[in-house]
Amino acid sequence: MKDNFGDKRIAGVTTLAKDLPAAYPNGPSHKAGTPVYQSCLVQTEKGVNIGFTLPSATAMALNIAIHAGREAEKLKRKIVFDKVATPKGTGFSVSNESNNALYDYFEACMKTTVFSFQALEIYCNYSIINEMKGTMDFKRSKKRVTLTPEEIEKQLSTEEKLSQVMPKLKGISTPKGKAVWEPFRRLKTARDSIVHLKTKDQKAVDRESIYFQFLNRKVSEFPVTAINMIKYFVGNNEPRWLKIIGSEIIIKI
Repeated sequence: MKDNFGDKRIAGVTTLAKDLPAAYPNGPSHKAGTPVYQSCLVQTEKGVNIGFTLPSATAMALNIAIHAGREAEKLKRKIVFDKVATPKGTGFSVSNESNNALYDYFEACMKTTVFSFQALEIYCNYSIINEMKGTMDFKRSKKRVTLTPEEIEKQLSTEEKLSQVMPKLKGISTPKGKAVWEPFRRLKTARDSIVHLKTKDQKAVDRESIYFQFLNRKVSEFPVTAINMIKYFVGNNEPRWLKIIGSEIIIKI
């Protein structure tokens, strides 16, 4: 999908429904159909104002994840494995000459995993703060709680937001148990292993270790997992950035 509105990561864009006259003498006027972008204004430490078109933080996280996933797949193909004997029979060992590619691959895996998950965190938090009206009641730790949007944003996990809060907010059933949920669980497991990296995880001794997961999973699927989860909630009302990114990743990954 392509359009003439500019970068795919722009948060939001629309067009004028009718001509807009100048608001002041010699000021700019605009014709119907002119693109209108959401803008942001920040100040430097010296008080200089800097304005720019606002990006979607979710789109940026997805973009980082997609690029890292593609890089990981390229690096993985460069790793050379030598056949070796092990106490449990014939196996393989990464050649010393491939250590650079292997470690670069692990780093790319870390980036695509963390930012795929972060895209979901950002999407949930943005939706909760901007769409939720008043408080929300739901079950947590075997008891009923009532929280404001700000409390939900700070206190609840991304898994709780996806399984409990977002479905109520969007008026749909929970994704838990649906086709999108198991891929999310795999993404969460990998992300948690990275963010809360334990000593045992670094030794690659079991199926929960992060290195085991990186060498046995196609990590470029993690951004797809995030996109599919977001699509579950937006339905037919996909924002422009999601339509573009979703169409590109289907074609290129």
